[in-house]
Amino acid sequence: MLYPAELLGHRSLLTARLVAVWRSKSNTITSFYGKSTLLIKLFCIRGNNQVNCHQREQDLEVIQITEASMNNVILFPKTIQYYEDELTRFLHKEQYSDALQLLTFLLQFPGIDPLKAEQWGALLVWLQTMFPETMFPDQVPSEEDLEAEEDLLRQYIHEKAADDGAYAQKLIQSLREGTLEQQVSSLEQLSFIDRPEIGAAIKEWLYERPRHPHIQFKALQALKQLGEQGIVEFPKNGTRIAVDIEETPLCPEEFPMQIRDMIRRVGDISEINQPDFVYFAKQMWQEFLAYAYGTSLYTDLVRTEEGAVDIWASALHVVLQEQLFGSVDREELLDTYGIVDSMSLPWKRAHLVLQAFVKQFDPDSSK
Repeated sequence: MLYPAELLGHRSLLTARLVAVWRSKSNTITSFYGKSTLLIKLFCIRGNNQVNCHQREQDLEVIQITEASMNNVILFPKTIQYYEDELTRFLHKEQYSDALQLLTFLLQFPGIDPLKAEQWGALLVWLQTMFPETMFPDQVPSEEDLEAEEDLLRQYIHEKAADDGAYAQKLIQSLREGTLEQQVSSLEQLSFIDRPEIGAAIKEWLYERPRHPHIQFKALQALKQLGEQGIVEFPKNGTRIAVDIEETPLCPEEFPMQIRDMIRRVGDISEINQPDFVYFAKQMWQEFLAYAYGTSLYTDLVRTEEGAVDIWASALHVVLQEQLFGSVDREELLDTYGIVDSMSLPWKRAHLVLQAFVKQFDPDSSK
């Protein structure tokens, strides 16, 4: 796996290109990885002390795997595909330490295709070389470090825009015509270019037609970072909505406390038996919030109704566990969350909403 010299510039700018290089060489992906216990969704039969992951659907099991039994596991292709999607996401978000840990985990498994293992190994070495701090994941970057990196990126974008008078227009063109990843990258860069026409172009792009909720939410965040104010209208989820730009959360910590409590509750429930589960729950929850943001559904989420935190947290837990493992002991789980008969109706509604969301953006989930 070769990386052109231009990738070795500013780390924030190399990410989009790095993801493109990675995607061009990998078409497959992954599941859980953790510190002590792995929960992996496998199609399998047991034989000769080895798990063979290629049987028909009725042989599906959820197997608890510890490091001691690592050598007896063969990853199912869809599991590998899932992991590589996670790796792509880590690279795109510059979570290099997470990417390094995931690669280290994947390379422990026997029976991986040699070409695949070579690609993973090359990427692992590259990450260790370019970002040696990833070797020490416990060293969390300080807020000052993160701000310094953002300042560097801002400076880089300003220099690019100064050197190339058409640079901003090129980003706007990419926003209009590019892929979802290119649109995200364009929005991230446009948010650092302080020109009046940028905000107007993003608003026009939002207004003109329905788009994926994820990219719509990214556009709102970009507008807020640009200092835009007021109400913006655009089509979303089959209707037109109006959103106050200044109220858009820029990070998970800026969502209302009740919404943060919902995902925190999932972590509290799952941390003992499924310590890695909350990672996937957070990812799904953020995607769902982007889907709901600005709609009547989001308004319902932030209402302070009694039991709302447990209702939505348990519904999320059930839907995600069904997604990952194919089944769930619903009665036991609801009892753990304290869902009583009086909460049954709102719980069913929350569950249906989350199921509909999953089916809309993951067609395979309904198969």
